[in-house]
Amino acid sequence: MSRIIFLVLFLFSFLPASFAQVELTDSNFINEVDSIIAEFERTEQQKKVEKVIQSYNETRLKKEMSFQTDGALHLVRGLLLSWTDHSFITHDARFDAKGDACNWSDYGVAGVPLLANWALKAAGVKSRSKTERMLTANAMAFGISFGATELLKHTIDEGRPDQSDLHSFPSGHTSFAFASATILNREYGYISPWIAVGGYMTAAGTEFLRVNHNKHWMNDLYMGAGIGVMSTNLAYFLTDKIFGEKGINKPELRKRDVLRLMKFNEKATGFSFIMGTEIGDRSIRFEDARVKTGAAVSAGADMTWFVTPKVAVELMTRAVDAQAKVYDTKNVFSGGHLNLYHFDLGGKLSTPFTLGQRLSTRAFAGVRLVDGDTFTDGTKSYTISDETKFEMGLGITYECLDSHNYAWGFTCDYYHTFSSYMKNRYSISSSWKILF
Repeated sequence: MSRIIFLVLFLFSFLPASFAQVELTDSNFINEVDSIIAEFERTEQQKKVEKVIQSYNETRLKKEMSFQTDGALHLVRGLLLSWTDHSFITHDARFDAKGDACNWSDYGVAGVPLLANWALKAAGVKSRSKTERMLTANAMAFGISFGATELLKHTIDEGRPDQSDLHSFPSGHTSFAFASATILNREYGYISPWIAVGGYMTAAGTEFLRVNHNKHWMNDLYMGAGIGVMSTNLAYFLTDKIFGEKGINKPELRKRDVLRLMKFNEKATGFSFIMGTEIGDRSIRFEDARVKTGAAVSAGADMTWFVTPKVAVELMTRAVDAQAKVYDTKNVFSGGHLNLYHFDLGGKLSTPFTLGQRLSTRAFAGVRLVDGDTFTDGTKSYTISDETKFEMGLGITYECLDSHNYAWGFTCDYYHTFSSYMKNRYSISSSWKILF
């Protein structure tokens, strides 16, 4: 009580003379005094919470300004496929030419995330970086990715599937697409997970276009993606070193971040975008020859609904594009594509083993559709017919909650199809999950 009296007298000493006549029963004055007293009498627990939040924000900023390595997995995949698919890539077969090497429409798709980034900036939406800082990071990202891509193109001399030139490795379109998507994620991913995931879905669409247009092999795409992501991360790291904390909007802990963490650990219901590689049985045998596929590009989506905190029902879809060639013949046959489509329903057993991380196993069953192709040397041809067959499989998934609203991770799935060819297939993919 004595503290309150002292505080009131202290406040009155700073008021104008006319204010000295205000009665203590004035409600506005009393509310103001109560507010000040409440501020002075905060509990130690409140102060501890504020200190934890401040420490968390400082840690987030430090992590944000450190060098990110999330593109390294793409590079590893690209290098592995360059080794495992070397004989397939160098095997003599000509794919149909579909436009020139640039295919400017493909660059248009690849640049959509970058366009979205600067459209948001022009609209005044708060971004990670101020304009000068963002321009610097963007220029460095494209400079590094373009330089690395062109250096490798003119050093490796890998032929394109349509044999139009020897600059297939790595994919410049994919490098540009993933650099654009990473810029969008770094600047505006905090607003909504759909922004980050949408950018990477567009980048994956660029990969499918480049394969379908017979301009690249799978190893080219992964190396291009890795270069794009890593170059952008390096550019932001260097920009942060140059500018320090000047011109950066510092991350702040939000209520929805805490709620999202709680939701993820209890029931991680949501939509996952999947992008990766499908391998396994690759040969379809004829009497005097065989059609062999390389590692295939795969993309799709999983819809997961948790019935209990550990048990979920999952709808899985995949689209797969596998390049194929004819072997065991002296003649040169045209190259082609086998398109596979998986539609499966499964059950999932999932456990959060640490805060923000889940490990899951799943079993599923459904159908696989094959869109076949015909391979010819001008006089003789081999045809892979369309097919729809029952399939079943098993898989494991790992998910980790990211600071940019979504959960990232990877999936490994085994497919057994009751078919006369390519029965056993394996899918290794990256995933980005949006919680509902």
